[in-house]
Amino acid sequence: MRAAGFPVVRVHLGWDSFMPSHRGVSRHRLAELETLLNAARELSLGVIPVLFVQSHGDCVLLPRYMVDRAAVRPGVRVVCDGNVEPGGPRDAYADPLMQEAAVVWLEALLDAFANHPAVVAWDIGHDPASTVRPRRIAQLVAWVELIAERVHARGDRCRLTLGAADLLLARAVRPALLAPHLDALGVVVPPQHLGLGDPLDPAPSVFLAQLAMRLAAAEGTPPPLAVVTGVAAGSLEEPSPAPEPPPPGVVVVEDRVTVAEDAAARHAAKLLTRLGEVGVSGLEATAWCDLAGRVVEAPPYDRRPWLGRHGLLRSDGDTKAPGEVWAAAARAEPAVTAAEPWPGRLDADDYYAALPDSARDLLSEWRRERGGGGEAAGGRDGSG
Repeated sequence: MRAAGFPVVRVHLGWDSFMPSHRGVSRHRLAELETLLNAARELSLGVIPVLFVQSHGDCVLLPRYMVDRAAVRPGVRVVCDGNVEPGGPRDAYADPLMQEAAVVWLEALLDAFANHPAVVAWDIGHDPASTVRPRRIAQLVAWVELIAERVHARGDRCRLTLGAADLLLARAVRPALLAPHLDALGVVVPPQHLGLGDPLDPAPSVFLAQLAMRLAAAEGTPPPLAVVTGVAAGSLEEPSPAPEPPPPGVVVVEDRVTVAEDAAARHAAKLLTRLGEVGVSGLEATAWCDLAGRVVEAPPYDRRPWLGRHGLLRSDGDTKAPGEVWAAAARAEPAVTAAEPWPGRLDADDYYAALPDSARDLLSEWRRERGGGGEAAGGRDGSG
């Protein structure tokens, strides 16, 4: 990664791996993380460890004691040690057990690695509301404040990566209330799953970035924004049909999302440039390498095989066409421009109350301001 020009990597830490027991944190996992951080330091590679609730497709990785057996959530699977657990996730933001475990894990990490030269920031979630939705707006805010205070008390930085649906659905997430407790905000923008038009049109992704800035700061300057993005790219050959019907309980999913590498590369070149033009301070690829073998047969890839094809490299280690675009952008190290939130003013309460219509209306207005072009990105001169 460092040789390709990337200065920072986000590393997802599984809650189920680090805290298999509520009694404490695995010393073995802490030792492994120490090895990784020390290796990164020697390469001058920054690391952003990702903690707590992380949504990957329809799955969230949690220890077994964090599963509510009687609270099955349709469309959400809890995975522990590679196995799907019956039941649904406990409320991470209000359940005392979940809060206590979060503090224990965080304090163990900070005791070991606070102020480590390789740690750029601690990311306290990855699209958490997709699998563990807050029941009330205030509960997520209070939880973020609880965690961020402990990180800041050690002199480290703290961020939270939200999902695009937090901007497009009314699901008890308000960026403006979270931002005061964070040093930066992230947002996962999956172009092929936004449902806002052509999946390879960069315009909706740029629109969402500027909207996230506005929603994170009703007035004044928004916090630094990082966009995590990428498209599934690779061979378009259809998989061979199964020789016989699958056994009961096995779901066979066709990959109708993956696009050709050259198309993904063109999209990446446009999107990375335009996100930089509107003041996005961090551009982060969804994945480093495609997955293969038995891994893609496990959740969440068993139902969403395209999730394993977001890498900048193929599974054999060769760089994909979009990976070359990302590497060139990383080596160029473009200057960060001033953030350009859009629209100029927005009543967040009215916006969330009228979703999803309000989001589509704003996107139409955003396009009109840029001359109606489907690929207009809103550069400083308005031409994209």
